[in-house]
Amino acid sequence: MKKQLKEFGELLETKYKGYDINGHRGVAEGRYDGFACTPEREPVSGVNPNLKDLALPFKEFCKKNNVELVQDVWIGPFTAFGYGYFDEIPAGYVIKYLDFQTTMNFVKVNLWTWENGTQYIWECLNNKLKNPARLNSHIEKVERKDGKVYVTVNGKVEEYDKIIVTAPLYIPNKRADGQVGMVDYFDTRDDEMALFKKIDYERYDVQAVLTKPEDHPEISYYVFDNMIPERLGHLMVYYRRWKETVDQVITTYALRKHRNSNEIPYEKVRQQVQDDLKTMGNPASEVINEWSVYYFPHVFSADYADGWYDKVEAMQGKYDTYYAGEIMAFGDMDETAEYSRELVERFF
Repeated sequence: MKKQLKEFGELLETKYKGYDINGHRGVAEGRYDGFACTPEREPVSGVNPNLKDLALPFKEFCKKNNVELVQDVWIGPFTAFGYGYFDEIPAGYVIKYLDFQTTMNFVKVNLWTWENGTQYIWECLNNKLKNPARLNSHIEKVERKDGKVYVTVNGKVEEYDKIIVTAPLYIPNKRADGQVGMVDYFDTRDDEMALFKKIDYERYDVQAVLTKPEDHPEISYYVFDNMIPERLGHLMVYYRRWKETVDQVITTYALRKHRNSNEIPYEKVRQQVQDDLKTMGNPASEVINEWSVYYFPHVFSADYADGWYDKVEAMQGKYDTYYAGEIMAFGDMDETAEYSRELVERFF
């Protein structure tokens, strides 16, 4: 394992130079273009045909480079965190989120959390904005015509010059919470629909449970045996945030969709996870919250390799519309915020 880890780190820095640039622009064409992962964020660009390999499912990518063992290191903070399985998700998503340095920090448990949570960060940021976010706004319709954008929000029509979409672009199934994609309330054009209907997302379910003090887990746990498609719908990780007290919730996480299988019903997975907790010796005494959100939108390998990202990037500004959000980078706060910053610097 150590030998392959070292080899993988060297491969990423040499053979796959440019792999860690934010976003996916140019990857399918064998090039990179963006900003360095440094505090200075200096612009970087270059040509590297090997980057085309990032379209391969991560399992195939590792096999191609004779470093298959490293999947055992990357799987915890990837699959257990709800980002899918290595036989279906392109390597570009895996190693742009879990670049070598980030993954080694997981291995060394060199981790920290926000004292007041990430929501608090955005609340503080919002308080300093000249035009703060308008919460609880229901966008009913968006029309783009005559060089203007008309947004019907909370029953009123507002006029703008441009619009940046960070909401989901496409949701392939009818969700119980009623959430829909951009294509359902915009005056969607044919080229937008043709690209966006290729997007899928993860069905990632979370339960917040209480246990009796004697049943409380000593630490957080990965359940590695459940991080394979054959164990779809089972508990993959449960999280105990504070070690000092047992008076806290435990959060559980499970996937219930693989591209090669039918989606498992929510209630079945809900019960399956609770059964797994009993098996682990940490039965839940009560479920106090639960949710299944729209999570990690992505495209699969064939569309990634076919230049899906470059085709969407070529549409930036067309119809006075710009596309950002998770799908254009990755489903975490860091990558999404960086992409949004870069988008504004490129076009505004």
